[in-house]
Amino acid sequence: MNKIVETVRLLALSIIFGGSVAIVFVVINMAREGHALGLDKATIGMTNAPLFIHFSKLALGAAIALLITEVADFFTNPEKSKCTFARYGTSAASAALVLFFALGLTAPMSDLLPKLKTDSAAEAEFSKLHKISQPVLGTAIALAIASIAMSGKRKKTA
Repeated sequence: MNKIVETVRLLALSIIFGGSVAIVFVVINMAREGHALGLDKATIGMTNAPLFIHFSKLALGAAIALLITEVADFFTNPEKSKCTFARYGTSAASAALVLFFALGLTAPMSDLLPKLKTDSAAEAEFSKLHKISQPVLGTAIALAIASIAMSGKRKKTA
């Protein structure tokens, strides 16, 4: 694989995996502190959601870069093994989940933020989107680490 393509691919996967793990860690701890201080869910959500929303934009860029690099590798790599195809699949699935996370979940959450404190329907919708986002991002993280683990595997030649 072209070294630039491989570097961008691994950087994109690192953002999806490492960045997601880091942002989840930070937000969980901020939520715990908010609960300990007696803050209501809406206040905690209004504090934490911007972190996820801004991160989702970065992750969206990483997902697009990941897709581009995997397509580039597909068309330039003459030696494709089962592991390579599995890597393509895990990368594509991770990127698709990140796209859904960024465009289908955090974008609407961003629109709901100003209404969280005053509109119970907005708070309920925000909570629903948040619950959906958890397994979506978790699965994207798992697929990203799987794709990283399959990096560098080459078809054995006799």
